[in-house]
Amino acid sequence: METSLLNKGNLLVTMELITVILLFFGGLFSGTVNTLVGGGSIISVPLLITLGLPTHLAIGTNRFAMVFNTGVSAIDYHKKVKYNIRLASFIAVFASIGSFLGAYIVLQTDERILEYIIGVLMLIMGSMIFYKKKLGLEENKANITKRNPILIFTLSFLLGIYGGFFGAGISTMFAFLFVSLFGISFIQSAGITRFIVSILSIIAVSIFLINGKIEPVFGLILAMSFVAGAKIGVKLAVKAGNIWIRRLFILLVVASSLRLLIF
Repeated sequence: METSLLNKGNLLVTMELITVILLFFGGLFSGTVNTLVGGGSIISVPLLITLGLPTHLAIGTNRFAMVFNTGVSAIDYHKKVKYNIRLASFIAVFASIGSFLGAYIVLQTDERILEYIIGVLMLIMGSMIFYKKKLGLEENKANITKRNPILIFTLSFLLGIYGGFFGAGISTMFAFLFVSLFGISFIQSAGITRFIVSILSIIAVSIFLINGKIEPVFGLILAMSFVAGAKIGVKLAVKAGNIWIRRLFILLVVASSLRLLIF
């Protein structure tokens, strides 16, 4: 009897150890991908669900850990490439206001409808990046006319509504916004996007915390792996350059859109 209980105890310890290993290294990969081109949640949320967390708890836990990934990568990107922190701050303000309002809009909208809309938009974005070969490869000074600020801040506000509480593909959409409308390179846009998404994630996490939708142990392990992934991702981005980031961006857009439209 004692031997049987001992064997069961060892099995539970082994299973918990395997869970920790899978969560950490899965998070490391997800955090690295997220830092490079965004979309890391496509990997980490299903992983959390596979490891036993209910969907809403998995999303909340992932958002908690994502604060650390986007925060660290935003700081490291700024050290390496000196992105426009003023522009990032202005857009973060409008996106944050939108994310607060999104609590009342998105929570009453059919999640599947949103997935289809974003999936189609991401396919359009990927096509534009694919056919415009030089888009995002060279740094151009943003031509801020009277029209551009209104357009940028309006789109940021709308993306904030969507991204604060749903969020699938939000980093990709912001990156596309900067590359296509501001002429910013992929590496620069990656830094600005991480800065903005870190603010949105903090807002989202506050909502999940209030509703008890964060698993602390899983969240802390994932946060540690996300921080390590952020460090690796920034180094890879700077070393690889805009051409490889562009290729990864297109690949991520296709994978994300297929996930949203089909699964």
